[in-house]
Amino acid sequence: MTRKANHGFSGWAVAATVLCTIWVVLAAVPPSFGTEAIKTINFQNADVRSVLNFLAEYGGVNLVAAPNVQGQVTLNLKNVEWRAALDILAKTYGLQVVDETGYLRVLLLSDYLKDQADLERHNSEQRQLVDLDTKLFSIKYASAVDMAKPLKTLMSARGKVDVDQRTNSLLVSDEPGNLARIEKYVAELDRETRQVKISAKLLEVSSDYADEMGISWNLAHEGQDKNGYVYQGDGSTNGAEQLTNPYGSYKFSFIPHGWNLDAKIAAIVSSGKGKLLAHPEITTIDNKEARIQVGQKIPIKQFSATGDVIITFEEVGTILRVTPHITSENRILLYMKPERSSFIFDPSGVVINTNNAETNVVVENGQTAVIGGLTTQDDLVTNTGVPVLKDVPVLGVLFRYKKTTNQSKDLVIFVTPTIVDAALMGSVDTPAVPHP
Repeated sequence: MTRKANHGFSGWAVAATVLCTIWVVLAAVPPSFGTEAIKTINFQNADVRSVLNFLAEYGGVNLVAAPNVQGQVTLNLKNVEWRAALDILAKTYGLQVVDETGYLRVLLLSDYLKDQADLERHNSEQRQLVDLDTKLFSIKYASAVDMAKPLKTLMSARGKVDVDQRTNSLLVSDEPGNLARIEKYVAELDRETRQVKISAKLLEVSSDYADEMGISWNLAHEGQDKNGYVYQGDGSTNGAEQLTNPYGSYKFSFIPHGWNLDAKIAAIVSSGKGKLLAHPEITTIDNKEARIQVGQKIPIKQFSATGDVIITFEEVGTILRVTPHITSENRILLYMKPERSSFIFDPSGVVINTNNAETNVVVENGQTAVIGGLTTQDDLVTNTGVPVLKDVPVLGVLFRYKKTTNQSKDLVIFVTPTIVDAALMGSVDTPAVPHP
C-alpha cells in the first residue's frame, strides 16, 4: 500500500510541474488570441503533444497530431509568432505540418514523404488509364519545326508531337489536363516576330585623303542621345591630330541623330577621293542573321584522294553579317561581323588575304553604326621618265623607268537598322483618292 501511494504522489508532482510551466508561459502572452508575437516560450523536456496543443490554443486553430507523434522536446524562443514557433518545432524534431481545410495536421516527416510518394504513384497510375487527346495547332507566325522542341519539355511521358511542314502545323497528343496547358504556351510562342530593315553603305576612301582633310576613322567619341542614353566609342586618332582645323571626325560607335551621313559621303565621292562600293538594303526578322556580300567567287582547284580534280568556289570581297535584336526599350542590339578579303596568285596556288572584325553595339531605332579600320594596301605600278624620249621605240627604255607606289585604302561600313512597323510594311490604311 505504501509503494502505490508514493507512485501516485510522484505522478501528480510531474503533472503539476508541466502545468506550472504552461501557466507561466500563458501568463506572459497577451490575452488577444494569436494576434501578437509570443514574448517567451521556454519548454524543457516537455511532452511534444502538450507543446503542440499550447501553440494551437494560442493561434486559435484546430490541430490534430498523428498517434506516433511522441517524445520530449526542448524549446526556448523569444518574440516569435505562434506559427513560426510551430514550424521551428516541426523542422527541429522531424515533423511535418500540413494545412488542411479547417485544421492543421501534424505527422512524422518520414510518414509525410511516404504518403506523397504513394499519392504520386496513384495519380500516375490513374493518368495511364486516361485516353490521350489530340489537337492540331496551325502555326501562323513561327516555324512549327522550331516550336516542337520547347513543347516537348512541357509534355508528359506519354505525350508526343508531330510536325507537318507542308501546312506549318503541330499535331500534339497528350493527357487532357496537360494538353490545355500546352495550348496556352502555343498561343504565347506563336507571335508575330518583329522585323528589322538593315541599310548598309560601303565606302572606300583613300587613307591619304583622310589624313589631309583631318578625318579620323578611329576617333574615340562619347555623347548622349535624345533619351539620355550615354554612348561611347573606342579607338585611336591619326590625321585629326595633325591639323589645327580638322575637316571632320568619323568612326564613332554610332552616329547620333541629325548627322547628315549622305551629304558627307556625297562630298567624298564627288571629290574623287572615295568610292561608294555598294548600298544594299535587306530585311530580316529579329534575332536572325542578315548577310550582305559585295565581291566575287573565285574557283580553286583541288585534288581528291583518288586524284580527281575538284573545283570549289571561295567568296572574296566584302562580306557583312548583321544579327539584330530588338531590346525591351525599343533599341537595337547589333552583332556585326564584317570581313574583307582579296586574293593573289602564287606558284603553289591561290592565296586569300582576309581581315575581319566582330563587334556588338546598341543603337536607337534608325541610328547609324559605323565599322572602320578595314584597311587594304594596293601597289600601283606606273611608267615614268623623260617626256617624248621615253616613248621612242627601243631607245625609250633608256629614258623611262617603272615607279611603284603603295596606296592605302580604308573601307568604312555604315549600318542603319530600322524597326519595320506597320507603316514600313505598307499595312497602314491610306485615304482613298476620289476619282474626278
